Amino acid sequence: MIDVKNEMRYLLVTQTLDGLAQAGFLSDAELAVAKGLALERYRPATVWE
Repeated sequence: MIDVKNEMRYLLVTQTLDGLAQAGFLSDAELAVAKGLALERYRPATVWE
């Protein structure tokens, strides 16, 4: 079952992180760690589930 709230939160967080990285507030290593944490927290459902 897809949890729409978590899907939306994950998209919002990852887009915000990408914007911060593009603006120079996050290094590539920090971005990778932050995206990993977002994935753990909001784990989007896969198409195959």
